[in-house]
Amino acid sequence: MKTKLLIDADYFLYRSANAAEEEHEYDHDFCVIVGNFKRGKQIFEQEIKVLTKRFDSDDILLTFTDGYNFRKDVDPDYKGHRVRRKPCGYRRLKDWACSTWDSRSTYGLEADDVLGIAATSGEFNNFVLISPDKDMEQIPCRLYNLKEEFTQTPEAAERKLWMQTLTGDSTDGYQGIPGIGPKKAEQILDKIEDSYADTVLQAYLENGQTEEDFYRNLRLARILQASDIDPDTNTVILYEPFQ
Repeated sequence: MKTKLLIDADYFLYRSANAAEEEHEYDHDFCVIVGNFKRGKQIFEQEIKVLTKRFDSDDILLTFTDGYNFRKDVDPDYKGHRVRRKPCGYRRLKDWACSTWDSRSTYGLEADDVLGIAATSGEFNNFVLISPDKDMEQIPCRLYNLKEEFTQTPEAAERKLWMQTLTGDSTDGYQGIPGIGPKKAEQILDKIEDSYADTVLQAYLENGQTEEDFYRNLRLARILQASDIDPDTNTVILYEPFQ
């Protein structure tokens, strides 16, 4: 059985489109940025070729982020600091990629969530999740982060979620507990008594934060799994750790 390659296509497509941009300077005051579609295709195809060769499989699923993000309902400022434009030609490249390979996006979800749900749904028996995003370490499965390949255990995956809840993620625009970095977060998690949820909530309250802060950051940090989707309505079930 071929290995199914579950790929964070947002990352590879953005990088391909960005590398294919060209700057045309007509005079000192007038410069135009254009996207070289042919070049972008070549770069993306090469990225895919590297992956298919590594895993000896051409069985691919590309995942993409939807235009609407449910985390904006949890916190309107989520990723609000990201004002970068998409590279020129990104949309055309995405349309081409979606028509060339099996692709998936889901209303309200990021590519990370689509990957997390696919990896935990039981839909695929033999697969590898491919993404450089450290958040994907929340998913207990075979992972390739473009540097190393490993199998994330359920225990390590759960701990990763609570680490992110404590430290926040400046890349995504949420702060966790101010002043808590990775070392302090590890110390807090090492003192677990009843559960990670109890321990982390207590850390929030002891550091001047509220229960609302705890839930907001937890739900921003969590990469969705199959259990986080209502099968009848196909909507997100906000994570409740104390049920």
